[in-house]
Amino acid sequence: MRIQNIKYIFVLALVFLALGCKKSKFTPPEDGIVTEKMATRYVTVSLALTKITEDEAVKLAELRKKHGISSSLVEFDDEEYKEKYPVVVAAWDSLREDWNRKQDSVYKVLNMPEEEWTWIAEAIISYGNKEIRQFIIKEFERLKEETDSLPKQAKDSN
Repeated sequence: MRIQNIKYIFVLALVFLALGCKKSKFTPPEDGIVTEKMATRYVTVSLALTKITEDEAVKLAELRKKHGISSSLVEFDDEEYKEKYPVVVAAWDSLREDWNRKQDSVYKVLNMPEEEWTWIAEAIISYGNKEIRQFIIKEFERLKEETDSLPKQAKDSN
């Protein structure tokens, strides 16, 4: 289970690193060490980003199914396709804009600049952050368990 969590952390890091960076006032610590406070915020933001990614994936699957779009989304790189199906392209653009708004909102509401999240994602693989990696894995498990148990708690309170 722990190996799966480590893979999960790295996959998340790679996915969101690919989204690009924006200007920020975040300055990484000189020693390059991720603190527990930073790690806890990183996990909280990561879980929130995962949730919105899952929600957007459902919308994308619906869009793909409705319009017969390939899993590679290659159609959106094809100028001829874009000219022929402007409504589909507009729906795709709207989905991406929605994702960006939600992503920006997560960073803002949880008070973590995207650049800090990205730096932590990169920093946790360094040898100096070996202990914090274990902390992050445990924190993911703890918060995921809390999140997963919320609907059950709500049912139990009725």
